[in-house]
Amino acid sequence: MRRWLAAIALLTGACSGGTPDANDRPEFGAGAPAPVAAPLDGIQRPGLLTMRWTVPEEGFVLDQTLATMEPCPDLSPIDHERLARSGLVVVRIPIDELQHAVDILGGSYSDVRTWHEQAIGWRDCVAETASVKRVLVDGGITQLDGRDVRLLVRGWAIPTHDGAVVHVEFTPAEAPERRGSVPLGTTVETAEDAVREFRRAGASWMLRRGFIDLVTSCAPSAVGGTGPTTDLPLSIGEVLFAPDLGTADSAPQALPRRTLLLLVPSLPPQLFPEAAPVASGSIAPSTP
Repeated sequence: MRRWLAAIALLTGACSGGTPDANDRPEFGAGAPAPVAAPLDGIQRPGLLTMRWTVPEEGFVLDQTLATMEPCPDLSPIDHERLARSGLVVVRIPIDELQHAVDILGGSYSDVRTWHEQAIGWRDCVAETASVKRVLVDGGITQLDGRDVRLLVRGWAIPTHDGAVVHVEFTPAEAPERRGSVPLGTTVETAEDAVREFRRAGASWMLRRGFIDLVTSCAPSAVGGTGPTTDLPLSIGEVLFAPDLGTADSAPQALPRRTLLLLVPSLPPQLFPEAAPVASGSIAPSTP
């Protein structure tokens, strides 16, 4: 588990041109990063917790750091490639390495946590006012309708023969009302005709006990070709998670920011005990 952390530390140290020091970290917003509290402290029910971090965006260091992390193994390589064409990446972090991860990523200056319990309906977890009229979705150009863009998430705990997991789904979408009239954390019903979902930029998979899956933006995958080149619009992932990329005409940020969405499964052992291992070649006793 420590191997990828060591690789990231080496990478970020090389990019910074010296030995990192907590006192040398650039200011971002009003305060400095704080230690990360244990995600599931005080939660004794099954379901989904989301954590929304804001981290500093320093050149390509963050993308290089994310590239050294483990891609979510519950998504297929085809799924990862499809998400990358929409500028999205999903990586997996051991929950006991969370503090190391946030330190290496540059520190989080915002940690917004929402307990969703068994979220059968869609929940708004990331929201941005789109400053562009066209975005890349699965490598193709899609016109936006002037609405806010949101990342909808839902998830619920389920038992399986290998132990309990949290089934999770996400999809980018346009908000049902224009300009932020739907508060974050509210349930959005997919049946409403006003919501346009971008399912080609969505995914579904299983969250595992002891791990946190992180969703954020990446540079969209290049599409090969020999014709003339042109500047591509931002991806739907960049609009959602890297909003400063689309605000070149406004006052520049002292340090651009990136949003990270962490998906944390809650599977209390008193409700979902871990299955006892059975030795190879032995037969587990049957229940009379």
